[in-house]
Amino acid sequence: MKGKSVCKIINESFSDFSLFWGKVLASIVLSLGSLLGLLIFPLFGLFLAFFSMGFICIGQKKFVLGLLNKKNLPVETVFSSFKISLQAFALKTIIILYSLLWSILLIIPGIICLLNYSFSSFIMAENEGVDAFSALDKSKSLVYGFRSKILILFLFSFLMFCVFGAVGFGVAMIVNLFAILPIWVIVVLTLGVAFFGLMLVVMPFYEISMAKLFIEAKTASVDKVKRKTKTV
Repeated sequence: MKGKSVCKIINESFSDFSLFWGKVLASIVLSLGSLLGLLIFPLFGLFLAFFSMGFICIGQKKFVLGLLNKKNLPVETVFSSFKISLQAFALKTIIILYSLLWSILLIIPGIICLLNYSFSSFIMAENEGVDAFSALDKSKSLVYGFRSKILILFLFSFLMFCVFGAVGFGVAMIVNLFAILPIWVIVVLTLGVAFFGLMLVVMPFYEISMAKLFIEAKTASVDKVKRKTKTV
C-alpha cells in the first residue's frame, strides 16, 4: 500500500469533516436540489438532470478540493464547470456504459472498472481542458495501488449508512413497545433516519475522504516520478 494508511485517511477526513461539514453539506444540498428541480420539466426533465449531473459533479469535486487546499471558494462553485458540460456529460456516460458492459460479463470486473475511474471527476475538476478519455486514463494510472483504499472508504461509508438505519429501526422498536406500529411506519422510520444520516453525515464525509485520497494519490505519483528521476 502506498502513502498513508486508509485508517489515517479516515481519521483525517473526520477532522476535516468537523471543519468543513456545513459548507460541504450546503454544496450537496444545492447540487441535489438543482438536479431534482430539473426533473419537474416534462419530457426532457430526466435528460436535463442526467446531462447536468456531469458538470455539477465536477463542480462539486472542485469545491471540496478547494476547501481542502484552503481556498475560500463560494458554494456556487458547484455550477462553475458548466462551460465543460459536454466533456463532463461524456465522462459520466462513458463511465456508466463501461461499468455496465463489464458488469454484464462479471460483477467483479464491473466493480474494478468503477474503482479505476474513481478519480476521473477530480482530474477534470483540476484541469477542465482535459477530455473524457484522457481523464479516464489518468484516473486508472493514479488509482493503481489505491483500489483497496477506495473500496474500504466506500464500504466504511456504507457501514455508516447502515448504522443510521439500525438507529432508526431501534427507535421504531422502542416505540413499538408502547404502541404497536404498522410495518410501513417501521420501514418509513428506519429508512427516514438512514437517509437523514446519509444526507447529513455520510455524503459529506465520503466527498471529503475521496478528495483527500485523490490528493494522496497525486502526491504518491509525484514522489514516484521523483524517485525514478533520481535513479536515472
